[in-house]
Amino acid sequence: MTDLAELRSRRLFAQGLRPSVVEERPAAPVDLVRRAVAVQSQEYLPAQWGLAQRIPAGVRPTAADTAAMLDRGEILRTHVLRPTWHFAVPEDIRWLLELSAERVRRIQATYDRRLGIEGEAATRALDALAAAVADGRHRTREELADALGAVGWETKGGTLLFLLIRAELERVLISGASVGKQRTYAAFDERVPASPPRDREDALAELAERFLLTRSPASARDFSAWSGFGLRDARRALAEASARTGGRIARFGSDASAELWHDEGVSAAWSARDPGRAAADDDVQRIDLLQAYDEYVMGYAVPRAYLLPPDRTDSVAPEFPLHAVATGGVLVGRWAPVVEAKRARLRFVPWRRMSRAEQNSLDTAVVDVERFLGLPVTVDAAPLDAAAAGAPPRDILPPAPGTKE
Repeated sequence: MTDLAELRSRRLFAQGLRPSVVEERPAAPVDLVRRAVAVQSQEYLPAQWGLAQRIPAGVRPTAADTAAMLDRGEILRTHVLRPTWHFAVPEDIRWLLELSAERVRRIQATYDRRLGIEGEAATRALDALAAAVADGRHRTREELADALGAVGWETKGGTLLFLLIRAELERVLISGASVGKQRTYAAFDERVPASPPRDREDALAELAERFLLTRSPASARDFSAWSGFGLRDARRALAEASARTGGRIARFGSDASAELWHDEGVSAAWSARDPGRAAADDDVQRIDLLQAYDEYVMGYAVPRAYLLPPDRTDSVAPEFPLHAVATGGVLVGRWAPVVEAKRARLRFVPWRRMSRAEQNSLDTAVVDVERFLGLPVTVDAAPLDAAAAGAPPRDILPPAPGTKE
């Protein structure tokens, strides 16, 4: 049985959160997204930081750089898989939607019936949305709401959100270039290249293969939770991925009950680290400022024991501040960037007292965030006694998956 320390080390390495991940480490966010196949992006700016922090410091993009890539359509953002917002590259969007759309439609069906997004009314809405983004126009949500209103749709009370998700699933809309701080939608076919339909089993196997390329070791249950497909599909996909890669995707370890799988190429690279590199990678006092929905968190099924500090056995739930502070891959607090016009504040709530080495590592991580944002950053840290007085606060929860910008 692989112990939790080794599991954390291997996952941080595969995830690209350690600099020696693989020889061909992605040098740009688009390469990283392509390698990972889909990256959760529920929180728009923090999700971009999640990409940037995996890029070597010398070529790490800024927030302006990543935003420009999204505006140009090098990386797209849409509801897919579970579903919630994900980044994916244009050449993967079509088959990912084809693979998961049927299941997502079943999930959405209750809301669609409740909101009247059915039959001729739904067709009228989709036609109006398609017309609004025709001829290369990129439209904000407000503009799309106006277009829907013009054909008789009332878009309050969540209706607009579900109409837009329906339009994404039906391959009418996809993310467009931002207008100031507002996100837009564009015509799907404008930003997504044409591609032939794919066999479902083949597509599932590729999804499993690329899942493990950046998240192994992981179990069939992890893959199921991440992808939204049932355990039967997950196990079949992993077996097919093993067959199609000549065994590069393989069972991991001797504990069959754990159902762990890995990419043997990634595991070999992890094992080949020289002692100095391994010691730096596995430093248990090294701080990572992770976005709340980072793949290191969301790539695995609950209760995510590898994340938990020694004094916690419950599953870590979303709380406020939303984002995760980890040391050596273990959660030790929460943080949130508060970005203003000319500066940013980093709100920091520690769960325990930090060592000097951890504090130094945190200072380095804050400088990295500062460079990413291109703004001076100050740290607003909660007093330790207030943060550690009881269970971390859970009274302010983020919106349900799929609803955040």
